[in-house]
Amino acid sequence: MPKSLVGQLLLLVAFTLLIAQSVNIFLLYRGAQDQRLFGASVAAAARIAGELERMDNARYEERRTRRENRRRNRGALPLVSDGPPVLPEAIRLPRIEERAVLAFQNLGADVKSIRAMQTLRIPEALTRSVIGDRRGRSLASEIGRPMGRERKPPSISGYVVLSVELSDGRWISIASALRDNNPRVLRSLLVQTVVLYLILLIPLIWIGKYISRPLRELTGVADNFQPGRRDRVEESGPPDTRRLIVAFNKMNDRVGSMLDEKDVMLGAIGHDLRTPLAALRVRVETVDDDAERERMIAVIEDMDRTLDDILSLARLGRSGESSEATDIRALIETVVDEFVDQGLPATYVRGDRNIVNVRAVLLRRALRNLIGNAIKYGENASISVDKTEDNLCINVDDTGPGIPEQEIPSMFEPFVRAEHSRNKSTGGSGLGLTLARAIARDHGGDVTMQNRPEGGLRAKLILPDIQAGD
Repeated sequence: MPKSLVGQLLLLVAFTLLIAQSVNIFLLYRGAQDQRLFGASVAAAARIAGELERMDNARYEERRTRRENRRRNRGALPLVSDGPPVLPEAIRLPRIEERAVLAFQNLGADVKSIRAMQTLRIPEALTRSVIGDRRGRSLASEIGRPMGRERKPPSISGYVVLSVELSDGRWISIASALRDNNPRVLRSLLVQTVVLYLILLIPLIWIGKYISRPLRELTGVADNFQPGRRDRVEESGPPDTRRLIVAFNKMNDRVGSMLDEKDVMLGAIGHDLRTPLAALRVRVETVDDDAERERMIAVIEDMDRTLDDILSLARLGRSGESSEATDIRALIETVVDEFVDQGLPATYVRGDRNIVNVRAVLLRRALRNLIGNAIKYGENASISVDKTEDNLCINVDDTGPGIPEQEIPSMFEPFVRAEHSRNKSTGGSGLGLTLARAIARDHGGDVTMQNRPEGGLRAKLILPDIQAGD
């Protein structure tokens, strides 16, 4: 099945037209066949009716003898016999017989019974009593050719034999040749079908493109939608499509306005919360008890980090940072060095250089979150890179206890932590994995987690669209 609207519309119309034309061809073919039979039977009945009229003349036998001598080479003289001709493989034609009865009644002819048969071959007795068997000679004559007649007439496909029983018991029989016009009829029907397809499908192709073009533009804008960008679709196409485009443009404007309002609100929240936190930090410095002061400072810093994670997650997709070609190997080394400088067990298996089009600041933050989780919950972090044809996968492995399979999906939900005690000394706010996955998906990738067979957990950051590598 075609996937496009135009393709499906054309396929439906073509299939429907094919069914309708097939029925039409069948009916026309049946009609042509019946017309052949009726035409042949009418010629035979007319010839017999003329013969019956001549039989009323007293000098009939003498004149028939003279006609037989004249038509010895021309044929089409009715056969007068004591019985109907024997036709072993003939098919009875009741409808022709009924019509012939009415015709002879209207002519006032005195007949006892009528028999109409269709056969492929005629007996020898009827060879001189066939109407239309020599038509080919006249059509192929020197006179017929210049007048535009066919050089080769249709072949004979059978005969209609009409036999009439007279009141004295004699039978008058005559055969009429059936010409096979099927090739001519089929050619005309084929031409008719092609013309119908052209007449219907060409306008439908134009209409389909007229409808689908604005829909394709609308789909492209929807697929490339970015928060903060208010791309508008030009209003075109039929009225229904125009109303859809108008509704989409209005929705796009409303979404943009809501995001703008959200950014303003987040900026106000960040300012209103960070200002008192900074003031509180200054006041905490005056506390004399060193242990108490350090605990208070740790709480303030944790609140500041949590606030920063929340704001970063809320503003994701509206970042002012543009994508640029970045050496992933150098980026990983920078992040790993930050943990190593703090004395934390993080290692990187240096691989090939890979250039990927990313927003480096956001990607660095996602890696910090994944490596930090591996060190907190899995005791260490080992980073490696796998490259496929379409993706670049950054693997962060640990040797910890792992996570039950049924709990892995929930780990990406906000404020969910693998350590359920909510103890700040053993974990963060529960936004690290959520933010890392959001950053990866903002790049068109994803973050997945799975337990390793040898023990521990693997977090995989997937980045698509590798630009270059060496």
